[in-house]
Amino acid sequence: MKPYLYYQGLKKIVRESRGDETVHVGIRPYGFHAGNTMALIVYPYLFCKYLEDAGKEPRLKFIVSLNNWEQDALDGPDYRKYPFNIYPKTTSLQFAPDEAGCCKSVAAHWEPIIKKRVLFLQKRFPNISVKFIENSDLIDYPFCKELLIETIKHPEKQADIYRKYSRMQVLSSPIKYAGAICYTCRSAHGETEVVERSKIIWKCDDCKAFKKGSFKEFNYWWYHKPMLIARIKIFKVDITLSGGDHFNEGDFKIREIFIRKYAPGMREPKMMFTPTVIALDGIKMSKSRNNAAFTDAERLIEIMDGYKGKEFAITRGLIRSELDEKDYSNIL
Repeated sequence: MKPYLYYQGLKKIVRESRGDETVHVGIRPYGFHAGNTMALIVYPYLFCKYLEDAGKEPRLKFIVSLNNWEQDALDGPDYRKYPFNIYPKTTSLQFAPDEAGCCKSVAAHWEPIIKKRVLFLQKRFPNISVKFIENSDLIDYPFCKELLIETIKHPEKQADIYRKYSRMQVLSSPIKYAGAICYTCRSAHGETEVVERSKIIWKCDDCKAFKKGSFKEFNYWWYHKPMLIARIKIFKVDITLSGGDHFNEGDFKIREIFIRKYAPGMREPKMMFTPTVIALDGIKMSKSRNNAAFTDAERLIEIMDGYKGKEFAITRGLIRSELDEKDYSNIL
């Protein structure tokens, strides 16, 4: 199977679609910048619009992952040069403090904002469905537990895949793609050990807490690449929708290898990638690069309707200063 890239990939997937597939898209619940808008609003909107143009009723089922198990921020030797030698700066987004001070965590602050934005799709396309999933809720699914434990026990096996199938250099250390969150201080700094098949031993580097308990007694952080495989299997995803930066990191092949290794026999989803959004500083827009900006979704939809490039540079005319004040109800 080949990836479905950008506008031509979108048009191709529309031709092949019945109109009722399950589509997965994920977001870190920490802001909603222009790159997020591209994957969560613009391309889903155009997917539905092009289905209508082709005489097919849009009845897509969107699974929107709120990745609250992801790192609060990236840390490591050099997270840009060595993106596969990273770990949380402090904790997971599930427990990262809300900078605005109005919610219990940054994820709790942004989740309702994200939901409000995405749900406006249903006003324009009433027969689609949108289901939001907090990744921390996946802990009750057996396959999620199995893959998370495997990620904790053998991160070097996943590092070998990144080393072979990405274009990035991978250091031999540190290699860690999941771990427990301290039950006392909520830090991710420490050692997580799996014993007796699924018992967890946690030793905190910060508060020195020590605990041995069952798998469900702990909260976790988990790198998004292996975590995606759990979501694909659990929700029987037909199509994944991701930003073009994921394709550039080698995610198409990495996902294929992960599926064959950890979920053999599972049907591989079609993988669609949106154009990469370039910020005003000329670099890929990213929260971790501190160059993220809110955008005018209405204008972005107009521009991307027929846009054939693999990158799209945001201009000042597209930027909005406050996403929360923008009402998309008239256009979506």
